[in-house]
Amino acid sequence: MSSPKRQDETLFCERCGISFLWSMEEQKQAISQASSGNGALKQPAPTHCPGCRQLLPAPDRERGLVKWYNAQKRYGFITRRSSEIYLHGSELQGQRRLEPGDLVEFSIGANERGPAAVAVQVLERAGDL
Repeated sequence: MSSPKRQDETLFCERCGISFLWSMEEQKQAISQASSGNGALKQPAPTHCPGCRQLLPAPDRERGLVKWYNAQKRYGFITRRSSEIYLHGSELQGQRRLEPGDLVEFSIGANERGPAAVAVQVLERAGDL
């Protein structure tokens, strides 16, 4: 039994709505990365165009803006799409000071009081936006 013949596919981005091409080369790469010996495609087709894939955070990460941060007490809050989240200074990666309006990327963890931002990285300073 031969494998089905693949061809380029036109898909639409879930975020921006533009059409983009999912080439045979990309499909072959997806098959080889998830190969189980039978050549079946294990990874689904991409849901975002290449531009949005570049701009969006990784699946387990979020982005937000620093609402406020107290450098002496080393805590503050990040405003994200649906709510605000607590940030402790020990979770800052590479930076020791934050300013309101800084664009940050982070994962969601928990502390004794509830959800908290972990592994926080500054993407852009407020003055640079």
